[in-house]
Amino acid sequence: MIRTFGVPTAYFFLAFVVPWYVLTSRTSNKALDVYFARLRKAVPGIKGLSYFGSYMAMGRNIIDKVAVQAGLEERFKWAKINGQGVAEMIAAHKGGLLLSSHVGNWEFASHFLKGHPGKVSIVLLTAEDERIKQVMESELSPASFDMIPLSKDMSHVFRMNNALMDGHVLCMHGDRNLPGSRVRVAKFLGEDADFPAGPFALAQAHKVPVCISFVIRTGPMSYSFFATDPIPAGSSGDEVFAVFVQEFEAIVKKYPLQWFNYYDFWQHDTTAGKR
Repeated sequence: MIRTFGVPTAYFFLAFVVPWYVLTSRTSNKALDVYFARLRKAVPGIKGLSYFGSYMAMGRNIIDKVAVQAGLEERFKWAKINGQGVAEMIAAHKGGLLLSSHVGNWEFASHFLKGHPGKVSIVLLTAEDERIKQVMESELSPASFDMIPLSKDMSHVFRMNNALMDGHVLCMHGDRNLPGSRVRVAKFLGEDADFPAGPFALAQAHKVPVCISFVIRTGPMSYSFFATDPIPAGSSGDEVFAVFVQEFEAIVKKYPLQWFNYYDFWQHDTTAGKR
């Protein structure tokens, strides 16, 4: 349908589907209530927060992914903002971390990463594997990237360490952690929240540079890749963590409906080890 009638037509029909999710997604709605309450305290006067807006944003992202997989990439507008540090980190072949979150459309980072003369390893939650793999494979050659799924047997830890030692840039999310895994705690939108400790421990242990990046939908069929300057190799895990939380909070405040977080982010995992 998207190839025949176009992406705008799919957006139009989405508006008739989303109300069903607004009425039936009770668990997600409760999580959004918590998130919106935190936002209103952290950003006085913020407007436009609604179940409908959140689910519409999610739906548009899904439509855009399908469109790109269907070969319509050239109909989109792509902008890279301060991505030189990422390009240099990949080209150096000395290892590095590219940290992001579930804000925007991170799968489209593949559009901005392709063509760089280096190897990228992408760390994925198991539930995300197939969906993200399909998008990445449509953009990147097997010689330039590989996938490392998080696993209960912790074998992913060895694969991540090996990737960094082989000079790969490791792409990871910093806003999800496996149940029972070690976490770091920081104020996020005014309340304590758990973050996975792993990415920041890796940065410190391997003494590699770190860039924080996000791919945000900035308009109809328009995406921008935002990235920080590299945090220098040898920085402590505390330093990297502080920068990540700061950048993550800033992007969430600027694009609040593009953080697709449908569970209570501030509900602490009592089985997790604290750092």
